[in-house]
Amino acid sequence: MNILRVFTLFVGCFVGLVAVAPSAAYGQGKAGLAREAAEYLLRKFGKEAAEVGVETLARKIESLAIKYGDEALEAVRKVGPRTLRIVDEAGEQGLQAVKLLAKYGDEAVWVAANPKRLAIFAKYGDDAAEAMMKHGEIAEPLLTSFGKPAAGALKAVSSQNARRLAMMDKYGDLIKIGRTSELLEIIVRYGDRAADFIWRNKGALAVAAVLTAFIANPEPFLNGLINVTEFAAEHATHVAGSGLAALAMEAAERVNWTVVGVCALCVIGWFCGRRWWLWRRAGHPAGDPRSSSNQ
Repeated sequence: MNILRVFTLFVGCFVGLVAVAPSAAYGQGKAGLAREAAEYLLRKFGKEAAEVGVETLARKIESLAIKYGDEALEAVRKVGPRTLRIVDEAGEQGLQAVKLLAKYGDEAVWVAANPKRLAIFAKYGDDAAEAMMKHGEIAEPLLTSFGKPAAGALKAVSSQNARRLAMMDKYGDLIKIGRTSELLEIIVRYGDRAADFIWRNKGALAVAAVLTAFIANPEPFLNGLINVTEFAAEHATHVAGSGLAALAMEAAERVNWTVVGVCALCVIGWFCGRRWWLWRRAGHPAGDPRSSSNQ
């Protein structure tokens, strides 16, 4: 029995060591990497890192790496000690902040340090982050309104056309045109050429037939093979004519022709009766005041 108990105890200890050893090794590995990162920050960022101290930096970087993985070490190396504050302030979106900083470095600080922008990145991905980094604040309303299509479109255009898109969104032109997501997808494919065309022809594109034709095959419009103004005018006239004809037909269908007929007969009867009365009056001179005076 004693031998069995000793054997069981030995096996239990062995299993415990096997389970704990990787974690300990992992922790020691992270500690070493964190220490290296802290020393690197001290060399690269000088005073900013020195104010925190190597030991404190190493400890905080280690905690960050254990929580978020190796991307945290990359983020710290690229952005410096402020990574710790940015990730901490990001709260539940800390992982998203780490990913951004690790991938884009200082360029992503503007996005990662703002909860609203960070939420947009978390929802719509790298394209949204790149759109915000490329175009700044003007990108936010478009991304909030139109999501992924807006992110792709903003990535594909220059600053000038990004401002134009923002203006069309602000003043309701994109909504007036309609089918905005499809329109933005065309900008994703054709870039500034499509954005410039939409900006210059936003009035014509508000005609449903023009918009449908443009979305179905944008290249003839973009290449100038179709004059969008003439195309819009032609279809607007056709639609107006068709609308008037349809309105007239609908009005005719709604008329109660029995009532109209009765009214017409009444008018004719009144007219005939009045003519008869005038005729009788003209045929009786005794009724004329002048005949009474002669007597």
